[in-house]
Amino acid sequence: MSATPAITSAAHALDLLDGALAYLSAADPAQMPAAVQARCLTAMERADARTTAARAFILAAFTSAQGYRDDGDYSARSWLMNHTRVTKGTAAGHAGWSRRGRTHPRVLAALAAGGLLSESCARLICAWTSRLPADCQDNADAILAGAAEMGMGLADLAGLAAEIQARSRPDVPDEDGPRFQDRAVKVETTFGGAGVMAGDLSAGVRRGGDLGAGRPVGAPGRRR
Repeated sequence: MSATPAITSAAHALDLLDGALAYLSAADPAQMPAAVQARCLTAMERADARTTAARAFILAAFTSAQGYRDDGDYSARSWLMNHTRVTKGTAAGHAGWSRRGRTHPRVLAALAAGGLLSESCARLICAWTSRLPADCQDNADAILAGAAEMGMGLADLAGLAAEIQARSRPDVPDEDGPRFQDRAVKVETTFGGAGVMAGDLSAGVRRGGDLGAGRPVGAPGRRR
């Protein structure tokens, strides 16, 4: 039997969320074993990612319905500043994520899943793929978000993004057909349980090795 209570409404979910955060903020971290501290930190990072996705989806719907007008505000940004007491820059950041829900749905979906993709890494992925031709962005988002979910580090992600950008240029032929069609990344388990990143992207990417083929994911000496 699951110890997780069944959530019956948005209000119920918010009550549980508030209670959980109240407990953690009042707890004495010095009394926690290091393993529990580490679990708290990783879980909070996942919570940040999911909070970003949830806020983006809700704010997009709130903006579309012009819900801010009910409180006499002229925009969602002004409503956020007046009713959630955030700064102008933070309100702009929240609005930016609500727009990314339309332009980068795969990245938002990965954040909502609560895996290894962090909010800050997702922001970089969106910035990288926004520079690509429109017909390449969705598949590039899928490739990069998938690689991040499988443990690829930031340096390797940047290299992969650069390869994708190079392959997207009209003057670079893609002998595999439509750009980025049928590209994929995967992690395979090797001797000792180490994960090895492999990819099926394009000849140009495979040649460069930027997927980290043969490199253990999370190996000693490498930051994840």
